[in-house]
Amino acid sequence: MAFLRRYLWLWSLLLTVFFLLILRSLSSVRTRWPSIKVLNPSGYLQCTREWSPDDDTAPFAHEPIGTGTLRDVREEQFYQGGVSTIKLLNGSSPTLPAIYDPYPDYTGTGGKFHACHGPRGTVLNRQDPKDMVLAYPGLQEGFPFPKYGSYDALKLDGCSCTTRSSRFGAYGYTESGPNISSLNTADQIWENVNWKSLQAQCLERNSDRYKTQDRGWDGLLPLQYEAIQRNQKRDSPGFHPRSAVVLRAWHDMQWTENLKHHIRSLIMELSLHSGAEYEVFLLTHVKDNDIPLYGPDEEENIQDLKDRYIPREFWGITIFFNEQMLESWYPKVDEHKPLHQHLQPLQIFSVIFPEFDYYWQLEMDARFTGHMYHFLQRASDFAKQQPRKYLWERNAYFYIPGAHGSWTDFVTEVDESMESEESIWGPAAPESLPWLDPVGPEPPVDHPHDDDYEWGTGEEADLITFLPIFDPSGTTWVFSAMVWNLPEDIPRRASPVTMGRFSRLLLRSIHDAQVDEGVALVSEMTASSFALWHGLKAVHVPHPLYADGKWTPKELARILNKGSPERMNGGSDSPWNWDHEFDHILYRMTYMFTAQTPEDLYRRWLGYKADPNQYTDGSYHQDPQGRNWFDSGDLREDLYGPLCFPSMLLHPVKNTALRKGSDMAVPV
Repeated sequence: MAFLRRYLWLWSLLLTVFFLLILRSLSSVRTRWPSIKVLNPSGYLQCTREWSPDDDTAPFAHEPIGTGTLRDVREEQFYQGGVSTIKLLNGSSPTLPAIYDPYPDYTGTGGKFHACHGPRGTVLNRQDPKDMVLAYPGLQEGFPFPKYGSYDALKLDGCSCTTRSSRFGAYGYTESGPNISSLNTADQIWENVNWKSLQAQCLERNSDRYKTQDRGWDGLLPLQYEAIQRNQKRDSPGFHPRSAVVLRAWHDMQWTENLKHHIRSLIMELSLHSGAEYEVFLLTHVKDNDIPLYGPDEEENIQDLKDRYIPREFWGITIFFNEQMLESWYPKVDEHKPLHQHLQPLQIFSVIFPEFDYYWQLEMDARFTGHMYHFLQRASDFAKQQPRKYLWERNAYFYIPGAHGSWTDFVTEVDESMESEESIWGPAAPESLPWLDPVGPEPPVDHPHDDDYEWGTGEEADLITFLPIFDPSGTTWVFSAMVWNLPEDIPRRASPVTMGRFSRLLLRSIHDAQVDEGVALVSEMTASSFALWHGLKAVHVPHPLYADGKWTPKELARILNKGSPERMNGGSDSPWNWDHEFDHILYRMTYMFTAQTPEDLYRRWLGYKADPNQYTDGSYHQDPQGRNWFDSGDLREDLYGPLCFPSMLLHPVKNTALRKGSDMAVPV
């Protein structure tokens, strides 16, 4: 007994530790995630969600007040559903979302792939819903088909859907209420996350997979251009290609919670889960030229800007620049405003960061409702498989399955239409540019008629765009004549919105020409024109585009694909003409340079009802053609639960906070 009394304190300590371990074990059991399935998009490739030409039997519309006006009415089916109306392929209804895992089997990398650490300080686990996007294996009953582009052609999953909660729950989004998934994860103090460090650690863990090099940068693109060895080699054999994802920001933009969720999702889905196949940056324009940036106090200036404008978690991935820097790099070019020279900062970025093979440029007013890794991989693979024969001609079309049939049918249709027409075949270097030495390959045969759709198949694209690539020279497109130090009749191509993928080779070719010759074209003509001249592979990827209207596929094909096959949409009747004749159609697409529909859909998906006051100034906005542009969509979450949308690339989305700001989806 004396022995027990002497060591009573020790027994008490051991019992306390024992009970604490039991309580911790019980707590772990209580907080363990419920059994949840894993959904891989490869299982949904047999699900078809597109029109066929046989489905469109509607007669021509009698429209005395204008083409395309009769069916210019809103599509209510986007909003007449939610999680309670989701149907699986077998007709049943899911009860919970599944983990969405689009990643390849990395065990085949010979041990070179290593999982990376995530924002919670643990190694990412693709079986853990706290680390992954969640999706429902099905769609809202009656959800419309896309009017343009194709899930099938891209082999993109179009038969699962996400809610705002399942899409962004892993990135800090949280809410509660009926019909809301309980798998939200808001357990992370995001202010303590360092995304630059996490991406760097991820690359270090996977360094055997990539061609890497030392990097020295301090959050600022350098002011002075220095001649750098011109290396225009393509991808290095034996290494996996890497891509930079460059988000085009500005210093005083509004940081909404949704914007933070969006950027976190890009870093997690593209960079950390893939083992550093991508790396995300914020290339940030300091718009106010009076803000000091360069000089002896550079470090203090950079930190002051970050303190004032950038959330701490994104400090490390932010790189500033201003127009003074662009002028110092390209003194022979007469224009440096980002509106007209949107690629100049990206060109410089590619010189400073040459370790990347490709550079995805995304704008801050774009959103994606699906999984970004799946989308970019499908877009890249589609572009890679496109043969060069009649590629420039196909690029100019709006591909509409309900009018053209399958992608194979469409390729055949263009082929037949080009039987007696001249086609672009190899580099098209203008004679007026004697200094231009094409860097692209020469065709293997003299004429496309002699090629059986072999040349270019399996070749990575140097340029990927999300809208058609057309010849603007015969149109009244607003920027068609904006060239500098080039002949006015220079052959050129354009693709609205400068989001897409650019190869290092293409960007370096543009950079060298602007440094040496001072030549330039407006932003949307730059990359496609240089690809044309150099014979580089450019591909318009026909991703699914929805339309908020009741137009039929064949009706849209007649309106939006006009002209001869070798110059589709490049004439006086082009839908790209700046006469606003077809704004009521173009501005109802889910991806366009300006549009109402992307913001309508996204705000309803976020759970925001249509704003009865419409705009902060309380006015009723009407364009010069008498058309009204304002919120629409009857949101009924009380009946259907949250909206569940399939993969959609949306642009522009100007307002993601509950209260809208001054920016309008369609400026009038």
